Amino acid sequence: MRLLITALCFMLCLSSAQAKQLTDLYQAVVPAGQSQSAWQQQALAQVLVKVTVNPAVVEQAAIKAELKNAGNYIKTFAAVSSEQGPALKVGLDEQKVQQLLSQHQIAIWGARRPAIVLWPVEQTPESRVFMQGAANPVLTQLQQQAKAIGLPLELPTASDTYVPTLSQDEVWAGNWLLIEQASLPFNADQTLILLFDQPTAGQYRLTWQGYEQDQLVSNELVASSQQELASAFLSSLTAQLASKFAVQLGSQQGQTELELDIEGLTNFVDQVKVQQMLSAMLSVKQVTVQERKADLLKFKVQLAADRGAFINSLSLERRLQSLQTAAEQTVSAEPTEATETAAETDELFAEMAAEMATEPTAASPDVMPSVLRYRYIPN
Repeated sequence: MRLLITALCFMLCLSSAQAKQLTDLYQAVVPAGQSQSAWQQQALAQVLVKVTVNPAVVEQAAIKAELKNAGNYIKTFAAVSSEQGPALKVGLDEQKVQQLLSQHQIAIWGARRPAIVLWPVEQTPESRVFMQGAANPVLTQLQQQAKAIGLPLELPTASDTYVPTLSQDEVWAGNWLLIEQASLPFNADQTLILLFDQPTAGQYRLTWQGYEQDQLVSNELVASSQQELASAFLSSLTAQLASKFAVQLGSQQGQTELELDIEGLTNFVDQVKVQQMLSAMLSVKQVTVQERKADLLKFKVQLAADRGAFINSLSLERRLQSLQTAAEQTVSAEPTEATETAAETDELFAEMAAEMATEPTAASPDVMPSVLRYRYIPN
């Protein structure tokens, strides 16, 4: 089963879609008909929440005080209409917003963000049903909260006309082969199932599951209402994603530049695309081409954040496939049958190991390689 799921995930990664690119990250829409100071503060607050993916950021003392100077961050504004009535579409200065957050050591998310597909199922005393429909309060809560923080969510069952291609019982049972198959059309980076039930009167429970690095991960939350569960789930999920995709500008220690080799760049158009893609990353200060050789480009990348943040940014680009060496892969790989067998025979070489202990030790496999190697997969 795990091999089948891994194969489906691989197919997903090779699909033409990529992580979502937000085009309005530094834009806000605020109600018209209020004072200039009020709409400027609302606009800055909206953008800060989206950039940090954290609604609580505007409650920090330093940020709260800076909201009074919101006018310094406004670049453009125009009258528009919205679902709530007349509004203003406001554009903010990207560089100034980033400088503000960097000054206070607040991590930032870039415009390229992981897309998540959710399959929510509710178990009642009578049956199990998909949470479905545009008016469903739990789905509405998830959509509104995700929109505010700029997290791309796919909720297939939120459509009144959507007919699921798998059953609620298959989702509840965790039939991941069918779940991943049903998720493929949505081209998301991660698939999660949300299982709601009510173990006791007045208490609701949410169990959410998904695969991380071929391992099934399960989390559980309890609250007094399903809407509270939905809100707590999304906060927990974004906190987990932040540990991987949030970038602390200026946080690089030691290595401030590296070499990035990318194979498979057979034409000039793709070469330009890749260079532009790298230049747009928050974790990159500057990128230049050092050498061209056949279909290989060697880039020199000056980092604006630490190396791990840059590698995580690369993981969102599905057209880039890592070409780690076998030695590097074993650092994070799960034990295989061969390695387990070797572990069992280690005691036979205990005496030899004791003799070797006084000899100079080889370089640790945990040392990061000096060159990052990837292959470009055209659309």
